[in-house]
Amino acid sequence: MPIVIAKILLGRARPGISLWGAIRCLTLGEMLQGSAELAALLSLLVAATIWFITWFKPNSVVHVNAAVYTYERGFILEGTTKTTYSHMQNLLSNCTLWRFPRALPKTSIKITDLHAWVLSKYLLENTSGQAITHIRIGVASPLLNQFTVLSATPNIQAKGSVESRAKDGLRMYVIAIAALAPNDSAMLSLQTPINDTMRHALYDEHHTFRIPTAFLSADQLWNVGLTVTQISDSTMAVLETDMHSGERSISMADKVESWNLDPSDPALLEEDVSYRLLPAASNCRAEADGKPGKLDTQK
Repeated sequence: MPIVIAKILLGRARPGISLWGAIRCLTLGEMLQGSAELAALLSLLVAATIWFITWFKPNSVVHVNAAVYTYERGFILEGTTKTTYSHMQNLLSNCTLWRFPRALPKTSIKITDLHAWVLSKYLLENTSGQAITHIRIGVASPLLNQFTVLSATPNIQAKGSVESRAKDGLRMYVIAIAALAPNDSAMLSLQTPINDTMRHALYDEHHTFRIPTAFLSADQLWNVGLTVTQISDSTMAVLETDMHSGERSISMADKVESWNLDPSDPALLEEDVSYRLLPAASNCRAEADGKPGKLDTQK
């Protein structure tokens, strides 16, 4: 009960007068004054609660950076020579990171056994002095489907699965990580094959793609939306190579091989799939880190 009303009631307390009787004797002005004091106390309590949540909110200890690429790999057949073909683009800035060969020969060639993927890469950084356990990251994006494959750097144990989200029609890919050590970083890569439907969505519908993300939770954190920062291609490549301790990383150029085939080799009869090549894009310029990421994709 507000202090002003309590003082009034105590001042009017007499033998034989009940508390209800004393309350009924309160004037309109006294009740309004008490209500104003009660509202002030409630406002102060709400402000203190908000300050407490803001001050002690632990989510800032986990930083997330991301990059999204398209990647294709196949073989070039020129006469009886078979050579590796590979091409990688930054989907967010629509530019070419690298390709081999740099330019396709003008002579009669065909490209075979061509496959393409969308690669969504996330760098997680635990900036605190304690381990973050039972981490769950949800990613909702049209760039993911039931064929998406998760890989991670060797310092974490990560599993992924697709969950449906009926309200917006997007699939939610949920990643579970057992633990991330204090002051440690980890890299996650979501690799989704590009089929004809996704190829149409990527290049024929003129979307502007942004970094997709949904939520992050853990034993030490609350389930909240993430602010994801776009990371430069060069930084992502260097960090991923270091984290894999020299192991092969799909973000780096694959090993290029070239060999001569016998004229009777069945590979020479393979179908030319050059028409399925990802559209050409200009070379990427030097990038700066710190570009803000937003949720999902938008036209």
